[in-house]
Amino acid sequence: MKLIVNQKALEKVLAHANWIVEKKQAVPILGYVLFDAEVGKGLTITSTNMDMTMVDTAPCDVTEGGKYCLPAGLLYDITKKLETGTDITFEFLKESNSIEMRSKRASFSIHYIESSNFPPIAEADYPVSFLMNASVLKQAIDVAKVAMLQDNSRFHLNGIHMHYENSSGRSKMRFVATDLFRIACVSTDVSDDAREMPPVIVSKRTVSEILKLVDSGDGDVKISVSDNRISFDVVASDGISTRFGARLVNGTFPEYAAALEVTNNKLLTLNTGEILEALDRVSTVVVDSTNSVRLQITADKLTVSGVSQEFGSATEEIDASFSVLEPMKICFNSKYLIEILKEIETPHVTMLLAESNSSTIIKPVATDGAPDVDMIFAVMPIEVVTDG
Repeated sequence: MKLIVNQKALEKVLAHANWIVEKKQAVPILGYVLFDAEVGKGLTITSTNMDMTMVDTAPCDVTEGGKYCLPAGLLYDITKKLETGTDITFEFLKESNSIEMRSKRASFSIHYIESSNFPPIAEADYPVSFLMNASVLKQAIDVAKVAMLQDNSRFHLNGIHMHYENSSGRSKMRFVATDLFRIACVSTDVSDDAREMPPVIVSKRTVSEILKLVDSGDGDVKISVSDNRISFDVVASDGISTRFGARLVNGTFPEYAAALEVTNNKLLTLNTGEILEALDRVSTVVVDSTNSVRLQITADKLTVSGVSQEFGSATEEIDASFSVLEPMKICFNSKYLIEILKEIETPHVTMLLAESNSSTIIKPVATDGAPDVDMIFAVMPIEVVTDG
C-alpha cells in the first residue's frame, strides 16, 4: 500500500470513525478502522461497533492499493497534531511489517492487524430510499428530540419515531418523540419515494450521530430503510462521501395522534421571546424535582410564578391574549416548556388549553412563507391547580 492523502480530509473521516468507536472495547478489533486504499477509487475508512457502521471515502492519490486494520484512536490523535492541510503519506514497509505514516519531517511506524480480522459489514437490502435536504433533516430531528426519553427505562421511547404520512394529498415525513409527559411532532414534505417506508424508531445514539453528520450540510441526504436498519448517505462539498448505518430500535411506538388532535377550546397567544424569558427568570428560584411554575391567565395578561421553600418566590407578568373571559390557573414543569419554546422561531406562539389537568397543545403562530417543517407539541400539566 502507498498513498498520499490531505491532512484535513483524513482528520475529518477519522473524526467520523471515532464517533462510534468506543475507547474501551470488549472485542479489541472494534477499536480499529479498516483502512482500504484502491487505485482510482481513493481511500475508504470503515468503523463499526456492530450496531452502527461508518464508511467514509476520501479522494487521494493511491499508487499502490492495500487493506489493513489500524488503531482508530491513535491514528486520529496523530492526524490532529499534524500541520493542517499538509500531505500525509502512508506506505507498507515489508522490512518492518508495519505501516509508515509521514508528514513533512514527522514519521510514525504503526502496527496493524490483518484486514481479514475486521468484522464483516453486512450490507442490508434497503427496499426504500429517498432524499431529504440536510438542513431540513437536521431541523426536524433537532426539534423532535426535545421530547425523547433520556433514561433507558423504556427503550422504545429512547429515540425518534419516523413514519410516512399522506396529508391532504401531500407526502410527509413525520418525526415524533415522547417521554409520556410531552410529545414533539415535526412534519416535512418528502418525495413519493418514501411512501413504502415502514414506521421505524431511530435510537437516541443514532440521532446524535446523524446530527453531527449533517451539522454543516445543505445538500441532499439519501435515507435508506429496511426492516431493521437505516442508513444515511452524504456527499460533502470537499468530495468526501459518507454512509452511516445503524440498527433500528425493535419496539412499538405509542399511539400518539389522538393526543395531538384534542379539541382544546381555550386559545392563549403569547410573544415567544417574552414567555421564554419570563419562564427562564422565574424558574431560577424553583429547585424542586418537578421544576413547577404556575401560569395564571386572564383575558390580556399572563402571570408566571414559582415558589421554593428554601429560597423564596418569583413572579413575572407579560401581555397575553386569551380567548375566554374566565381566568384560568395551570402548573407545568418549567423545563419542559422552556425546551419546547426554544425550538419555536416564530414571533408568537399559541397554547391550546382545556382543563388544568388535561394536556396542552403548543404551536407556533404561522408567519408569511411556507416553513420547511411544521411542528406541534403536547405537554401534560404536573398537577391540578385549585384556589388557595
